Order: sequence, then C-alpha cells, then structure tokens
Amino acid sequence: MRKGWRAGWMILAAALFLHMVPAVKAEEARPAPKSVYTGEIRIDPLQHQINGNVEIRFWPIREDRVYLHVYPAAFASSQEGGLWRELLGDNAENGSYRINSLLVSGKAAEFTQTETLVEVSLANAAKGQAVCLELEFSLTLPRNEGRLSYDEHALWLGNWLPILAVHDEEGWHLDPYVPIGDPFYSETSDYSLDVTIPEGYQLASTAADHEARADRSVHGSVTYHLKAENVRDFALVVMDKTYRKLETRTGDTLVRTWWRAGDDAEQARLQHEAAWKSLAYFGGQFGSYPYAEYDVVRTGGSINGMEYPALIFIDGRNFQPVGTSTPFTVVHETAHQWFYGIVGNNQWEEAWLDEGLAEYASYAFLRGYDPELAFQLGLYRLVHGTLEHEYAERQLAVWQDLDAFPDNQSYSALVYSRSFVMLSLLKDAWGEERLHAVLRRHIQENWLDVARGEKFVELLSEEAGEDAAPYIAYWLYLDMEKQAEAEAWLDRQRKAAAE
Repeated sequence: MRKGWRAGWMILAAALFLHMVPAVKAEEARPAPKSVYTGEIRIDPLQHQINGNVEIRFWPIREDRVYLHVYPAAFASSQEGGLWRELLGDNAENGSYRINSLLVSGKAAEFTQTETLVEVSLANAAKGQAVCLELEFSLTLPRNEGRLSYDEHALWLGNWLPILAVHDEEGWHLDPYVPIGDPFYSETSDYSLDVTIPEGYQLASTAADHEARADRSVHGSVTYHLKAENVRDFALVVMDKTYRKLETRTGDTLVRTWWRAGDDAEQARLQHEAAWKSLAYFGGQFGSYPYAEYDVVRTGGSINGMEYPALIFIDGRNFQPVGTSTPFTVVHETAHQWFYGIVGNNQWEEAWLDEGLAEYASYAFLRGYDPELAFQLGLYRLVHGTLEHEYAERQLAVWQDLDAFPDNQSYSALVYSRSFVMLSLLKDAWGEERLHAVLRRHIQENWLDVARGEKFVELLSEEAGEDAAPYIAYWLYLDMEKQAEAEAWLDRQRKAAAE
C-alpha cells in the first residue's frame, strides 16, 4: 500500500541527490498442498450488502484446530485513535459482519471469534486427510476512506473474504488488523467464485474477468464464474455504468484501467499507459507476469493505492487533471505484483521486504519513463531515509513489527525511504544490471511462495562475497555503532566492482 508523497517542495538542491553519502511455540511445519477456496457470493450494491458461502479445502498443519482471519469484522464497531482516523477518515460509518454457520466435514464446528480472528475446532475432521471448512457469512459494508468501502458509484472489496491464517516454522501468525501498513500475511491458493450482481453493474476482480463465463438466466442479475489460481488473496470491485475502461495487451496479459465519467480523460490515459508499460518493464526485469489480466481500478476513499493479486485500487485523486497528480502510485502498486503478489512475505514482521523493493523497482522504471518524476522520488526518499539519528533515538528500525511504528511518518521514512536508499546505494556500487540480477534471483527462488528477510540478506552476502551483516545492521536496524563498518563495507563493494 502507498499512502502517498507529494514532491511540490523541490527547493532542495539537486546536488543532495547526486551525492548520496555512503554513510505460541512453533510446531514443526511441513509442506502442504495449496488451499482451494470455492464459493457463491451475492452482492447488493444499493444496500451495500454481501452474502456468501465459502468452502475452504486445505491440509491442516495442526490436526486439532485452524485459524481464520475475517478482516471485515474490524469495522463492525468504531475504532478510536489518530491512526484509525488517518486510515478511515473523520466520518467513518460502521458496517457489520456475521458468521451464520461454520461446518467442518459437513458438521457444525465449534469456533471462537475474537475481533478479526476465528479459532475453529477440527474435532470433526478425519485425521490425515484434507479438511473441508464451510463458512456462511453476511457482510454490510462500512463506509470509510480505506480498503473496504463504497460510494455512489462503486463497492471496493479488499481483504473481505475469510482467509486461512499462516502457520510456518515460527508457528501461527494471528496478528490483528491495525491501522498502519498492510497487516497481512497469506500463502498462494486457488479461487473459484460464483459472484452474482444486479444487471447493469460491472465487475473487476483478481480473476481474468474478460475470460469469465457470465450466466444471465435469472432475470435482473448476472452471475460471473470467476477463477484465479496461485494468488494470495481475491479482491473485487463492483462498478456502476459511469465507469469506462481502457485496454492494452502486453505479452500474455490484458491490462485494463477503469475510470469514471467526470474524471480527467487524459489523466486516465496516462495512468493506463504507466500501468501497462511498467508491467511490461517489471516482467522483463524480474520474470514474466503469470496472470492473464491486470486491472487498475479507480475507487473512492483516500487510500491512494492498494495492491492485490492481478488488481489494484487507485483512489480518485490520481485521476484529476494533468499537473495535479502523477502516475507514481500506479507504478508502485504494479511493482507490488512481483513484490507481494508473485513473491509473498510477512507484511506484519517484514514490511520492508515488499515495500522497499517495490519502491526501488518503481524508481528503476521511472528513470527511463519519466526522469523528472524519478528525480523527485529519489530526492524525497534520500532526505527522509537518512534521518537515522532521529529514529534511532526513538529506538525505531526498518526491520520491526508493524505495531512498533508509532505513526505513518516513521513507517514511511523507514520502511519505504530507508530501505529504498539502502538498495539505491547498492545499485550505485554494483550497477543496475547486477542488482537487478540479484532481485531476479530473489524472485525466482521464491516464485509464488513466501520470502524471508534473512534469506534476502544471505543472497546479498553471497553476491557481495562477504557478510552483509554490518550493512544491514546500520540500514535496517539503525545500529549506529555499525555506521562506520557499513560505510567501509559499501566502499569495498565499490572498489571491487570497479576493478
């Protein structure tokens, strides 16, 4: 997700940019086949109501229980505090979320819901076999500025379906929904959903919608049969007739940008161009995009941008007349298709591993596509990513859990800016081609899987020919005692590359 930066303060000297100064106990995890989500969903856009029945077929890691995240429950009651107001706005309205029934292997299962987390007993499940969990839910959408909401023309559904909690070598990951960063961690699964909406509405989703079969046999409604394989979530937007779309095919992917009547047509064209051109660039640099469709959807709210597999939300401020907005958010969210989508990570514990890499990749694309915008981005990130003394004194770091960040300012400066500067300095030392080869390997080794920060550090050390620990300690942990060692390490890398 990107909450946005505005570079209207270009009074800082260009030389500043050109002279970067190098300055629950875990059970034993075992591999399991992909989980499969199938379901029937009915959406009433006028009442902002969703009723669904979702079946999840999975191989249990623990035979006694499993956990589900039901993130819409976060908005069933009012949330207090400044960070929540920043995310949801001053006039947020609550929704509702109800689990009407929950079955395991066809029998009613015991479950306990605590806010957005559901613990489900697997006592009914046959041992050593795949488990079939069926959950029927009713959701009334909240109205707010965030990822799950609606306005007069659309409903945008992010993190709306029940999803299995991850169990890995560290144990269960049961982190709550918090109002900072992207508090999610998921593995790739397959989805097959029958989504019914009233006739006259349009739909964009994680599936390849242009290939979807549409059933119009029931008067007044349309049921879309949507399928998506190897995705770590399933997002969806329902739109009224005011929406238009632009389409361009790049490689095997159809890129579609959805915008509204009343938006600036030239800005919509520029956003669409940035989307398909950056998708093509990232595919060439980091590995071909594996999905048949990629949707860029203009939403309401003020989230700026939010990434999901094969679909991104871009709020309406990015579709204002040329000169008042830029395509950067679209480019950044498109980079997330590789850094989060294709290669997942624990966004709660290691947010830098997708945000920092996506920010750097966006900059790399913009250097050729829009050098002035790239300059503004690089300068902004340099200034905000080198405030280490301020954050070290507050005992903050880049590599820390989301709930350790006290505000969005520190989260942006550390997770986005500082990790960006760390990678940019490596690009200056090694050259772009060499750094991108490392990023390609990172993606290839974790393709449609989950990456770990420690493995990425090992990859950097291997490429460097020496332990990158001092460099990481200074840049990602803000260990000021390692600053001199980090600068010496980078200097050796420069010299070795120049030989």
